[in-house]
Amino acid sequence: MSRWKNIRFQTKLFFIFILLSGIPTFLIGSIAYQKSSDMLRDQTEQDLNVILAQLITSIEKQISDFDRFSMLPYYLPNIFSFLNKPFVSPEKWGTAEIQAQKTMVRLMSAYPSINSSISGMMIYGMNGSTNGYRMAGEATINPAENVKDDPWYNQVVREKGGFVITGVEEVRQFTGEPFHAIIGSRLLMDDDYKPLAVIAIFISPEFIPKFVDSLELPNVQVTVVDRDNGLIYTSEAELAEQLLSAADDRKRGSWETAVAEDDGIRTYSGVFQQSDYLGWKVYMGIDRDELLKGSRSIRNYTIIVVSAVALAAAVVSWLLARGLSKPISRLIRSMREVERGKFSVPFSFGREDEIGRLESSYGRMVNRLEDLIQSIGEKERQKRHAELYALRARIQPHFLYNTLNSIRMLAILQQSTHIAKLIQSLNKLLHANMKLDSELVSLEDEIRLLKDYAALMDLRYTNVFGMEWDIAEPAKKAAVPPMLLQPILENAIFHGGKGLERRLHIIVSARLEEDGRTLLVDIKDDGAGFEENAFDFMDSSREESDSSHIGLRNVRDRIRLRFGDEYGLSIQRFGGMTLVVLRMPYTSL
Repeated sequence: MSRWKNIRFQTKLFFIFILLSGIPTFLIGSIAYQKSSDMLRDQTEQDLNVILAQLITSIEKQISDFDRFSMLPYYLPNIFSFLNKPFVSPEKWGTAEIQAQKTMVRLMSAYPSINSSISGMMIYGMNGSTNGYRMAGEATINPAENVKDDPWYNQVVREKGGFVITGVEEVRQFTGEPFHAIIGSRLLMDDDYKPLAVIAIFISPEFIPKFVDSLELPNVQVTVVDRDNGLIYTSEAELAEQLLSAADDRKRGSWETAVAEDDGIRTYSGVFQQSDYLGWKVYMGIDRDELLKGSRSIRNYTIIVVSAVALAAAVVSWLLARGLSKPISRLIRSMREVERGKFSVPFSFGREDEIGRLESSYGRMVNRLEDLIQSIGEKERQKRHAELYALRARIQPHFLYNTLNSIRMLAILQQSTHIAKLIQSLNKLLHANMKLDSELVSLEDEIRLLKDYAALMDLRYTNVFGMEWDIAEPAKKAAVPPMLLQPILENAIFHGGKGLERRLHIIVSARLEEDGRTLLVDIKDDGAGFEENAFDFMDSSREESDSSHIGLRNVRDRIRLRFGDEYGLSIQRFGGMTLVVLRMPYTSL
């Protein structure tokens, strides 16, 4: 049974050590993973903001080149002259018109060679002429297509010479299949600010993925939308749908969204910024799983460390549990032996750690307990011996008491009344002395006994002292120990009358303090008083070596033992008077 308890105790200690070592390691690993993830997200966001600013700058620079290209007709006067004249059919063209048309064709065909992103170009004259060029596909102008109702055309007219850039539009100005392009357009005006024509450059959006690819960030997704939230470019279609549906009016900031894909739900987070020049908004983000790969390596490393620490802690915990449980089990067995009265000290293996000190302290405590119990037993034997001695001692006062009663009866028969009264007073004193160990008596009975003692002393010291009694009526019912005042009066008669040539006057008074809770008994005399060093008996450090004034010390000790140290006896000497004051709590019988 004891073996199983020891095993259970070892198991408890084992799990406690596992928890104490494993939980802090797990918490540290979790906090490290969370902190590293937060730092990685913050750093990635800062890096994406920098890269995004560079990408927007590249796109703006490319569009600004198209802005400059749209102003080339201003440097060809014959084109302005052609556009400034009323439009006539080609059959009626003269040399000037033909020359202007050739110049215009050379200009249009030169644009794609300037920048490969230009897919085509159109010039819509205010005089009704329409000229165009397409890089690939059918280049014949579609006469049925009227662009004057298109929003971009109306906007460029309202801008009066400013460059206007759109999102991706469907171009139908040529026969054949329509194509999609970004339209950069400008209203051409003469020197009198008269509108002459609208030049429209069709820009392929393919230049944007080229810029994105040049970043060499395969895990970064980019989406570009125009000022009307129309999609221009995206590297992830499902992500673009989520971004377009959650778009707001902010010009810059961060974003996070979840996208459902074939392999599950992916969470993307990143930043966005709006170009003041184009009005386009560019989103750049990264898959959270890709972002947190570094943090996951920290997490995996933490798991390995936690596992290793847990394993090491298991081994150390088992060893510590065994090292702790065995001495503690020995102490428990020894305690049970002590409970049964067998003070056996367990063998100490001389360990210097806390367990060893505990064993040593416990051994000293058991030895001390054994000594105390033996000492208590010895004191009990001495107490029983003293009680037997006290019983035997009481036989003598009883015998003396009975003998005095017989003498008193004989004195009465011989009509010696004075002797009979004295013997009766002595009987009362002996009877009171036999009650020293009894309960309390009233102060009235104690004063009556004190008067009997004074009568005996007056017989011995004839006409040496006189008594005066001043006992307050409420104080007469106070409970006091028996034979308490006799030693005080005896000291007053003996010390006060020594060498006195006149009659000694003694006053015994008793009263209650104002609060009614304390009894004061005064015994005052006008005698010679005590010797000069008599008051030293009150010093407890000198009591054992000083055999005088035993009665006063006994009175003081009896009061303190029964009522407490705040009560007792005090002696004062003033104006030729010696005053002994007894202070006790007032209780009524």
